[in-house]
Amino acid sequence: MIRLTSLVLLIILCCSERQTALASQTADDTQLSYVVDLGSAANRYVHVTLAFEPTGDTSELMMAVWTPGSYLVREYARHIDSLEAVDQQGNPLPIRKTRKNRWVVENGSAEQIKVSYRLYCNEESVRTNFVNREYAVLNGAPTFLTLADRLEQAHTVRLKMPTKWKRSATSLENTNPHEYRAANFDELVDSPIVAGNLQVYPFEVGGVPHQLVNVGEEGLWDGVQAAADLKKLVLAHQEMWGNVPYKRYLFLNVLCDGGGGLEHNNSTLVLSSIWTFRDRSRYQRWLSLCSHEFFHTWNVRRLRPKALVNYDYENEVYTGGLWIAEGITSYYQDLALVRCGLITKNDFLNSLNDEVGNVQRTWGRKVQSLRDSSFDTWIKFYRPDENSRFTRISYYAKGAVAAWLLDMKIRKLTRNRKSLDDVMRQMYEDFSESGFTADDFRKTASDVAGKDLSGWFTRAIDSTEELDFDRSLKYMGIEPPAAASKKPDNDEKDDADATSNDRSRFSSGSMTIGARISGTQVSSVVPDSQAWQLGLLPGDEILAINGLRLSGSFDQRIRQYHVGDQIELLLSRGNRMFSETVTLEKRPREDWSIRWTSNASDKTEARIRDWLNLPEPKPQVEPDTEMETDADTKDADDADAESDADESDSKKNKKKRRKKKQD
Repeated sequence: MIRLTSLVLLIILCCSERQTALASQTADDTQLSYVVDLGSAANRYVHVTLAFEPTGDTSELMMAVWTPGSYLVREYARHIDSLEAVDQQGNPLPIRKTRKNRWVVENGSAEQIKVSYRLYCNEESVRTNFVNREYAVLNGAPTFLTLADRLEQAHTVRLKMPTKWKRSATSLENTNPHEYRAANFDELVDSPIVAGNLQVYPFEVGGVPHQLVNVGEEGLWDGVQAAADLKKLVLAHQEMWGNVPYKRYLFLNVLCDGGGGLEHNNSTLVLSSIWTFRDRSRYQRWLSLCSHEFFHTWNVRRLRPKALVNYDYENEVYTGGLWIAEGITSYYQDLALVRCGLITKNDFLNSLNDEVGNVQRTWGRKVQSLRDSSFDTWIKFYRPDENSRFTRISYYAKGAVAAWLLDMKIRKLTRNRKSLDDVMRQMYEDFSESGFTADDFRKTASDVAGKDLSGWFTRAIDSTEELDFDRSLKYMGIEPPAAASKKPDNDEKDDADATSNDRSRFSSGSMTIGARISGTQVSSVVPDSQAWQLGLLPGDEILAINGLRLSGSFDQRIRQYHVGDQIELLLSRGNRMFSETVTLEKRPREDWSIRWTSNASDKTEARIRDWLNLPEPKPQVEPDTEMETDADTKDADDADAESDADESDSKKNKKKRRKKKQD
């Protein structure tokens, strides 16, 4: 009896295991499988074969038209130059194109279908494909056709490598050498693949494995040192966010003639020069780029504007929140570097300085708000022309400055107890699954600040009003830009004095006619300027000044003249020549630079250390009894009064309770 029972149990277990195996096999059979043949990489071509089991009478194929993180319709299907479909016996199946990025296959009685196509891959960027005899860089959106109704099924990829290529790398699950699996089409699009003779430098942070993968290193990079620096950077970001949302992460670093980076859930693809590592300033910019893309692991990859929670790969997806996704990330990219000790306090201020100057010297800030800049990215940001600087503002640059000002404001209002760090962590906790709206972000920031900030957001984000470089900067140890407080330009005054005293010998310095001129050609015209009123256009060429041929630089020639001088320009436009008389004007000089407050108090220095995560100063030999006497003391007191009325009330109530208890 016991033996019979055991036999029955054994049969049941065997049947169960077989059913599980069959179920698994069925699941594998229904997946979409790709073979990517890199044998023609030297000729810039890749051959892709997609195999799948059809359902119904037809199968509809789709190719994405844009890549998440790069908000421009790029029409990837234009790189396909041949496409065919066959059944399991190799018999051709009818296939027709129905839209710019869709095809329909007539299935007939086919039990399996293979769709083969050839891609031209010669666009060196982080959102496209480029291959050559040394390596291949493949992104999901411009590489893989898929079935429009089976996006949620598993997609597998097998690379057929050239004989001399030894390695491939991607964040996808590795099933066999050069074979990878994506749980669905989203993951496939989100996981760039590199292949060739790669150099891999592993490191661990937060109990999670990471890799720096160098493509095309040629012995000119110290990968060990770069990985060590990335380790510090990764730790700083993990500590700021307070969590590690991935199981493995790759920095795919392609050393070529290109530049830029693109974020992904579990990796980033960055392009940089092979000469970067041994140049301090260029290497610092590379670290900044890696920091930017890695910060996206949280901000925009998992914490997204609601419109981007579910990607529509065939249409534009509009949101006014890209200033949060990209601008805030741009602020933190160098903040993380100084916090982990990879750049200095002054390096960080210089990067902020560059962003402030970039924004405040761009005329387009008066025309386009941050909200509209985010919304219009699909038609403006990636398509700049000679007029762009006068009509648009970058949600990267102005977004970074706005993020910095918001951080300073929150710190001042809360007496440095809260910051933008707290806002981002709270946003992640509340909206990393569902996505967020503009109102969600503004409410969270106001809650953290302990004050309604809706007015600040209306001015800074929704309007074209000038950004408010308010007293919170001095509270945090920074001198606001002189131009923001409309101080007189001493340099300009000195130039004017020099001109009046020595007009006979010296020019009056930098002059303009209201246009930017590169060499002898007008490159852009400032709206409402003298050149604008005269009708000068980008592309006009200046042939002569006052009848004398212009053979060098226009800017150099006019140094022979003075402010207020009238000069006659001979210009060429197309096949015609014409003359205009202009009056030389003083080029406006606005000082938008920011500086650390001189002679800052100990309290101010402590706030700076807290913000930048700087080490405590070495202890003084004698006790320091110095009191705060600089201008920021008043600002600190103002901040306390402004933000802590409720705390004051609380103290009064405590005193009343103590007095009552004593009575």
